[in-house]
Amino acid sequence: MNAQVRAVLARMDKLCIPYTLHEHPPIAHAHDRFGLGLTFDAQVCKNLLVTTRNESRLLLLMLPAEKEADLKALRADFGTTRLGFAGEALLGDVLGQSPGQVGVCGVIHDTARRAEVVFDSALRGLAKVAMHPGDNTLTVIAAFAHIENYVRSWGSAVHFYDF
Repeated sequence: MNAQVRAVLARMDKLCIPYTLHEHPPIAHAHDRFGLGLTFDAQVCKNLLVTTRNESRLLLLMLPAEKEADLKALRADFGTTRLGFAGEALLGDVLGQSPGQVGVCGVIHDTARRAEVVFDSALRGLAKVAMHPGDNTLTVIAAFAHIENYVRSWGSAVHFYDF
């Protein structure tokens, strides 16, 4: 377990967030969980960091794995310029994460609080949500309300959106 993951789990413990942690073979894409039977009876989510070309605005998206993020619609609704997926260097600099291992709990590595977190509205009220804690060989299962609290307690901007 790397230092970033230990920091994520320590913060969850500090906030008294109940969670379960599962270890498994690497999962690079959220959809891969289904074929491997690694859903843990939870809503599987994907997390994507998107940015404007000049990196003046960063949006960290969390949505159910079966949904698609329409970046054109998101751009129009958030009033940004063209959005694209963040590169590996930006993921590392802002979230301390790398492609295939992105999770919203990585906001604790965003000391400048540059990333705005955009949750899919459909996640509200879910008792079990599955996500990487910054390592694609681990899955954290927690209630969505606790995940939202985790992000808000860090001071990150939070939005809800219908993907």
